[in-house]
Amino acid sequence: MSLKLNGGSWKRYFQVPCALVDSYLKLASGPALKLFLYLASCEDSPDEEKIISATGIKKSELEEAVMFWRELGVISGSEAGAREEIAEKASEETVTKVVHSRYTPKDMAEMIQNSPKLRELFDEAETTLGRILKHADRETLINLTDYYGFDEESVVLILGYCAELEKTSARYYETVAKSLFEKGIVGFKDIEAEFERMRERHSFESQIKRDFGIDVKLSQKQKNLINEWRDMGFGVDMISLARERCTDATNKISFAYIDKILKSWHEKNIGTVEAALSERKPTAAKTERSFDLDEFDRFTLGTEETT
Repeated sequence: MSLKLNGGSWKRYFQVPCALVDSYLKLASGPALKLFLYLASCEDSPDEEKIISATGIKKSELEEAVMFWRELGVISGSEAGAREEIAEKASEETVTKVVHSRYTPKDMAEMIQNSPKLRELFDEAETTLGRILKHADRETLINLTDYYGFDEESVVLILGYCAELEKTSARYYETVAKSLFEKGIVGFKDIEAEFERMRERHSFESQIKRDFGIDVKLSQKQKNLINEWRDMGFGVDMISLARERCTDATNKISFAYIDKILKSWHEKNIGTVEAALSERKPTAAKTERSFDLDEFDRFTLGTEETT
């Protein structure tokens, strides 16, 4: 394929350093390249509003692009530096970060040039996440291997799991990796097994939500109860039966009430629908409530129940 620019209005040119293509074309993000090209064509020093208007770069993207070129010494400007410092301080005040190594774009460019494995990791990461990596992504990926000790295959596995959840920010997949690391789960097979366990848990929670007719996000306490029921050996059929018993008695879905039914069955070694149905039904006197169910729910779960 042979490509060239047409004439006409495209005859107006400005110089672009070969170093941009030789060293930073792959490393720089789209917004960073837009910023570089725009600044290279300007005879003045445009302010932030003018750059955003001319390039279509978002403010958050502009701040990252400025930091990228500024650390390489390509651009200067005290105002940009002040914005960068303010943004960093605000981030430190609102987000708890993992302490690890920092790399300048220049350092990273040298690492990529000297490490085929790192280049391969970045390529795999872009394919897995379905987007171009930012500086924060590259920095985080390096730390997942150097700081946490995950091998490249395990890092890609972690990214793949996060992509399934459609949560692909550097902050999110580092949080997942940190959680695995703190549990001592660092080998590829162990991570694979843990992700399979988590998928099964999420699938089970989804089935319970559908059976209960819940279309909102479960609270953490509700998730904990569902997992306790699963750990006790109850399937969706038994939990569904407990839900029916609950609604028959209370005209509502109460996780606390369902939990009471299931724990009662567990204590009596009732593990099938047939056994539960053949259980002697309690008398009316025993089923009559002598307490306020809503108050019981609030005390037990600490949250409002699904009605």
